[in-house]
Amino acid sequence: MKLPNIFEDSTEPLSFPAGTVIFSTGDSGDSMYVVKSGEVELKVGERVVETVGSNGFFGEMALIEKDPRTATAIALSDCLLVPINQKRFEFMTHEVPFFAISVMQGLSRRLRAADKS
Repeated sequence: MKLPNIFEDSTEPLSFPAGTVIFSTGDSGDSMYVVKSGEVELKVGERVVETVGSNGFFGEMALIEKDPRTATAIALSDCLLVPINQKRFEFMTHEVPFFAISVMQGLSRRLRAADKS
């Protein structure tokens, strides 16, 4: 699922070189990420469940459930990621309806994909 460029100029993006583990299964999570540039691979165990590209997002489950990460995120290429912490996530879900709908659509799509495998 992709988000509009609402984060283009807002938060200083974080840089991750290709091959960097952004987070691992079991890590605690205090941010989700929007991909400004590059690609991120999401893996559960050894299985690739999704490749997230520009304007896509990942890591939202840690903010919604407050549970440890369920996947490992690895930079496939050099990436710029915009972090969204809990405070910003709550603001966005309350003030930008499209953001909340996009997150729900992304969760639904990922759940359907997991059911098919």
